[in-house]
Amino acid sequence: MKHSACLDLEGVLIPEIWPWLAHRTGIEGFSKTTRDEPYYSQLMIDRIALLSKHGLRLTDVQKFVSEMSPLPGASDFLEWVRQAFKVTLVSDAFVQMVEPFWRIFGQPTLRCHQLVCDTEGFITHAQYSRSHGKHEVIEEFQAQGQWVLAVVDAYNDLSMLRRANLGFLYRPSASTAAAARDVYVADSYDQITEACVKLAYR
Repeated sequence: MKHSACLDLEGVLIPEIWPWLAHRTGIEGFSKTTRDEPYYSQLMIDRIALLSKHGLRLTDVQKFVSEMSPLPGASDFLEWVRQAFKVTLVSDAFVQMVEPFWRIFGQPTLRCHQLVCDTEGFITHAQYSRSHGKHEVIEEFQAQGQWVLAVVDAYNDLSMLRRANLGFLYRPSASTAAAARDVYVADSYDQITEACVKLAYR
């Protein structure tokens, strides 16, 4: 049986992008998350409107994102996972925004969304690669007979986590951890690798 690993990007391998943009630009509205607006598509409409309002093009966003670095230990953790699993990065981020990290991480398979721009480079809307959620990727791989490891960090990722053969909730908020008592919670990459070794999945 083939083994795949589906890893989230933001909060697992890299910092959260939009809070960084809020910090970098001073635009507080970028700090809004799905806790404030539970519908992700509407949240992105709001974010894109803010970008337009402040005259920020995709290239400006990419410049700010390029100043970010992976989370400490992320590259080593990813390399460890890659030795035993086919790695797929599964994220609600956008290809054009995470491409620098994708290159840093050795260009693994990337399952993200796309941003669409007008002729002047302003983002007009988002094109989504999934209809219902990240769990669709897990189900796709399992339908192909693959055994799937998942590592995520957020409440809206729990459906993905619960469909995986082995899943870890990585450094979640207290409220998310409280809502997910049926899953493994890891506070470090070492806890994940040690659990995988103990369970003989590496």
